[in-house]
Amino acid sequence: MLVDEIWDFKSINMGRELEISGEFIYESAKKTMSITGLNNQYEINIILYTGAVGIERLQKIYLCLVQQNPNDKYSVPKCLMGHNHLELEKEIEKYTIDKIPKNGKGLLGIFAEYYNNYRYANYIPKINGGDLRLLFISFLKKQNGKFNFDEPCSLSQFEVFKRFYINELGKIAGYFYGLIEHKARDINTYTYEIESSSNAARVFWSTRGRSLYEQMLIEQNAIKELLLYIYKNQRDSGVFRLLNHMESLEMDDMLINDYLADLFEEKVNDWLIDHVDDMYEEIGDIQKIKERKKLLSLFGDRSVCFDFEDLEDGENES
Repeated sequence: MLVDEIWDFKSINMGRELEISGEFIYESAKKTMSITGLNNQYEINIILYTGAVGIERLQKIYLCLVQQNPNDKYSVPKCLMGHNHLELEKEIEKYTIDKIPKNGKGLLGIFAEYYNNYRYANYIPKINGGDLRLLFISFLKKQNGKFNFDEPCSLSQFEVFKRFYINELGKIAGYFYGLIEHKARDINTYTYEIESSSNAARVFWSTRGRSLYEQMLIEQNAIKELLLYIYKNQRDSGVFRLLNHMESLEMDDMLINDYLADLFEEKVNDWLIDHVDDMYEEIGDIQKIKERKKLLSLFGDRSVCFDFEDLEDGENES
């Protein structure tokens, strides 16, 4: 590779990889926020898969930055071709005196074990991946003995576990990002620059002032504040005009908080879906349903520009 090609690779290609890794790490934290237990294997798979892939990409980005010529297969370390987080960490330690955060190597070990032995366990006859829960719990128990998963956890107790995992994930993500940023500045590349509105920015930048778990909470609180504002204000401008114009469907007040809980976790409650479907059937009139869906499609459509003229006129008169 020519000098310019190496610079492009380290600056542009690795910069794209950085944003991809941030998306994976964010998804791992987001999924953890939404679970209420450790009984669903598919949920643990998503948490560990996205976490493992995101962190591995960070490790490999750094190693690509420190290589003189990343395209020289004779000088590139073998661990770059594999998927072992601990081996990657050993290689990284050759180039830095910085220390990985406490519990970091334990989490790297779980990621490596998952990625190489559990990722496709369901495809192997006589193995159903049932030990995956035990793998995850072993990390949690080893690093923080106060978690007792032998007994059913209340939802409030489970929040302590979620905070622990998400924060440990955020710490090692921030650690590797710091190594990448320092090296990129040293070799004069722009690898560390990412889209400010991306999830990667929330993982790598926002967490410099708060923990990753706090970042997840503030995002949920932002949605709650928005819903509260919409509920409390009976304005007649912009999207409020459309909200005031439409009749709402009947809902069971006792279920609203469950519906909201799923909404904050970026899910849609199954009971809510079934209820709305049943209510549409009760309406019966195909044309009315079609018109209602057309109006609903305007909510959250960025291409729709609501008329604020009346509001501006009212403000000028006052």
